[in-house]
Amino acid sequence: QAGEYEVTKRTTMRVSVLVLAGLSSAVAFAPCLPSAGPAHRAALSLRMASTSVGKTAQVPAGERLVTKIDGEDVLVINNKDTVYAISPKCPHLGLPMKSGEISDDGSGPCITCKFHNSKFKLADGKATEWTEGVMGIPGTKMLGTISGMIGGKAYSPATVYDIAVTDGEIFVDTSKTGKSGASTVAAV
Repeated sequence: QAGEYEVTKRTTMRVSVLVLAGLSSAVAFAPCLPSAGPAHRAALSLRMASTSVGKTAQVPAGERLVTKIDGEDVLVINNKDTVYAISPKCPHLGLPMKSGEISDDGSGPCITCKFHNSKFKLADGKATEWTEGVMGIPGTKMLGTISGMIGGKAYSPATVYDIAVTDGEIFVDTSKTGKSGASTVAAV
């Protein structure tokens, strides 16, 4: 329950508690101290909103897993021992990208929507190609261009989520978007 609580005679903190899908909890402490500087407030802040989606052994290199977090589908992809979390819905028309081809032209791994051949970087969601064809059929660039005029704004990024690996367990935080990617290889 949110509210202000007396922690000591000199410090009052606002406490917010949020339970996510019964799997994890987020607790944010925001000091209500006018004299506390930004560094002090940051040090007192605690936020843990990540949800465990399984062990790295469940998503070996080259595999993927679709899971639900807060009612939304999340696609977890292991590409060469780095896991990424992305919305499986293409930003063009919302069609599924769950089985999209993973490729890497040297600038980082991408997923291609099989419906209109739009391509998105797994690390940041950036669209590198937009509606380049239809269903992977050669010679359909013109149809792809026309279909790109409807739906989402051209070159809209895919939504990627913060992901971390701790002790062989994969955690996804859907409240943090724009950057994804975590090694599944334990540091030595």
